[in-house]
Amino acid sequence: MNIETGKDLSTTILIVEDEVAIRMGLSAAMSRHGYRVITAENGNDALLKAEEHHPDLIISDILMPVLDGFEMKKKMCDDPALASIPLIYLTARTAVEDRIVGIRGGADDYVTKPFDVEELSARVEAVLRRVRRERERGHEQAREYDQEDLEKLRRELMQNFHHEIRTPLNNVLMFLEIVATHKFESLEEQKEFVRIARSSGDRLDSLISDIILLTDLDHGAINNIRQPINVDVQILEPIRRRLMRYENKKLHFVPILSITHEIKAPRNEFPRAVLHLVDNAFKLSPPEGTVILKMTSGVNGGVTLAIEDQGPGIPVALHEKVFERYYQVSQGSVREHQGLGLGLTLARAVFRSLNGDVKVIDSAQGCCVQAVLPDVSLDDLTYG
Repeated sequence: MNIETGKDLSTTILIVEDEVAIRMGLSAAMSRHGYRVITAENGNDALLKAEEHHPDLIISDILMPVLDGFEMKKKMCDDPALASIPLIYLTARTAVEDRIVGIRGGADDYVTKPFDVEELSARVEAVLRRVRRERERGHEQAREYDQEDLEKLRRELMQNFHHEIRTPLNNVLMFLEIVATHKFESLEEQKEFVRIARSSGDRLDSLISDIILLTDLDHGAINNIRQPINVDVQILEPIRRRLMRYENKKLHFVPILSITHEIKAPRNEFPRAVLHLVDNAFKLSPPEGTVILKMTSGVNGGVTLAIEDQGPGIPVALHEKVFERYYQVSQGSVREHQGLGLGLTLARAVFRSLNGDVKVIDSAQGCCVQAVLPDVSLDDLTYG
């Protein structure tokens, strides 16, 4: 803080002037008014100084060698990091046309030589105040938009969460009530009602398991103990049960396994992550489509997976977006697919907690998701 002026010395002004005497005089005057001052002798020099120091305002001459003020401003506008820096032109030109060119070129003010230092200082303060007000309004609007987006997401999430919970719960209660009160006409109908109730119960259990896993991830309490995995029992059987949810689509599931060494991973979290990746392929697949799961074991507990489907694919621009939490929910209350939009989020989080990763890779047809679990390292916790 400058005691005499009360101004914050963190406010930086860049003065661009090719005449040494004017440059030094302006520097001294602005310093006396409480600003931190940087100087440059032409447009090129100014661009380098602006990139390095990111000044709060630039005072610049127009007629300069190497790069004049107009060209300097044009280059600044082409650079997102410099485009928003306010600029005051300082020049001997007095014609109205010259002023118009300067303002249209992006200048915030235009002061002619010879100038009064106090007037220039007042112009500087006015421009800085205006910029601060605009930025504050921008931040306030951004906060309002963020709050609106957050509230919209919250409403969509709660609406879909209620739907995801209530639908399977109602099916469990309704069909068990039918069976318990013998409101069925044949043994086959009874079996079908029980099957629907069990399927709905499985869907409800899956949703609750996802929420528990998400909570563990948020609290950093996820299990990372790597144990031997039985691929048939812990990976393929849950996938085949999940495939039954899509029986109307008549999908084909093709596992291609190259398991030459034992896979070691958390026995609950890892199979759940793989299930989510395959389930996502089931959702995106067209009727009678084929989903391929390729698994290749590492030499010491690791594994590489590739899940391929014949769906519409994921645009390159969304390759990262799809891993955002609740991404599907954020598409609106009317969704094509079931679920809370947590599957890919959880899968990537589980693999990354084990120093691996999940990503969407380029594919000639449909979508291909690759997941890599590295081999066991000396730092990993293992059991069995």
